[in-house]
Parts: sequence; structure tokens; C-alpha cells
Amino acid sequence: MEKTIEVAIIGNDETILLYNAVGIRAFPVKNALDADKLIFKLFSQKCKIIYVTEDIYALIPETIEKYQFSAFPILIPIPSGTKSQGVGLRKIQKNVENAIGIDIF
Repeated sequence: MEKTIEVAIIGNDETILLYNAVGIRAFPVKNALDADKLIFKLFSQKCKIIYVTEDIYALIPETIEKYQFSAFPILIPIPSGTKSQGVGLRKIQKNVENAIGIDIF
């Protein structure tokens, strides 16, 4: 029987493999289609949290939209490499604006 994956990370950089050392299952992908298939597979296996590097996160808006109203998986963008692209911050800004009706940033 395969162990359930509760937390995973998806990215196109080999540096995500370092997350295996702290118990987060790392899955390198090459493109948006691979990421979409992998997210569906993890969803089917009842994965709770999926971190996605910003470069891949920016390529899969349809996939993000598909799961945004589901309790799980929670898709969280994280910076890849040495510099953030600001994807996570823009998501927070949009969520705050939707919640209160104005942009406070």
C-alpha cells in the first residue's frame, strides 16, 4: 500500500528536490500539461497542500481556477530561484480586494 502524500511541491527546477529532505514530496515537471496531470493525480490521492513554484503557477491559471473552490488541495505559489516574481503577493492582493471591495495595497 502506498503512503498518502499530504504535502507536495511541484516545479520545473531540480532545486525543489531539496524539499524531500524535510518531508515534502517533490515532483519536477517540464510544462503546464505535466503540472495539470500531476495536480489531478495528487488531488485523486487526497493530497492536502501543493506548493507550486511561481514559474509553473503562472502557466496553469485554468488548473488553479478549477481547484480554487475545493477544500483540498490548497495550491500555494512559492518563489523559485533567487528572486520572487510576485505571483503570491498578487494573489493575496486580489483575495483581499475581493473580500473587502477595495485595494488596500
